[in-house]
Amino acid sequence: MTEMRKEEEKETLCPWCQTEIVWDPEIGPEESCPHCYNELGNYRSLTLGSELNEEEEDEDEDEKPQAADSEEDLLWEEESEYTDAYAEAVLSCLDTQEEAPECSSCRELMLHAGTQSSGADYKAAVPAALGKPFLDGGYKLNVYVCPSCFKVETFLDEAGRERMLAAFGVEKDPQT
Repeated sequence: MTEMRKEEEKETLCPWCQTEIVWDPEIGPEESCPHCYNELGNYRSLTLGSELNEEEEDEDEDEKPQAADSEEDLLWEEESEYTDAYAEAVLSCLDTQEEAPECSSCRELMLHAGTQSSGADYKAAVPAALGKPFLDGGYKLNVYVCPSCFKVETFLDEAGRERMLAAFGVEKDPQT
């Protein structure tokens, strides 16, 4: 069992690019990913609702002493409770969404933050192949925020998607 745990400790999965990083036992673990150059470890990282992580946390809690020994331990426990509350709130929001796209940076599921309308300064491009704009000024965007890295992304709403398909001469199949 200890050999397997030692082997697991030598392998790290980058939370940013999902690349497996095997580190040299003589040098120690990498501080940053050699592929995407983001920092590794728990800095600015938040894992939401994984059953595997919950099992690992339960094992770690059994190994921790029952009483906090220092102010640092108390601060860590308070931060951990805050993070757990945040993760629970995020998961409850995700449960109510119809769509939850993955973040293009860290692959966490994104929260629907609202909608945004096209602005008055929007000027549609007219591709020569179509002779008309494929996205008129009346579109709306769904705005999503990543709860882990806080990246904001926008996507056309359903009506805008249908109008875009129609502009290209593609009718939406009523079955889908």
